[in-house]
Amino acid sequence: MALYRQLADRLRAAILDGERRLPTERELASGFTVARITVRAALDLLAADDLILRRRRHGTVVRGEIDDVAARGAKDMSSSSSM
Repeated sequence: MALYRQLADRLRAAILDGERRLPTERELASGFTVARITVRAALDLLAADDLILRRRRHGTVVRGEIDDVAARGAKDMSSSSSM
């Protein structure tokens, strides 16, 4: 199996186990002793599976974390409008 797929599988397992923050590309590359291009390919797979959101200059965010923040924001707005 290709190295980027192995990395994607490990990251997917961590996300599904509740991990909400991913290290930076550099940290992942260093931690797994792979090139950043390998990390990018793995993250591309996770983005295609809609597990993460990759935004230029903002980094990579686990999709569930985005949903949690959006849900909290909507809840805060609804409670403040009911006053």
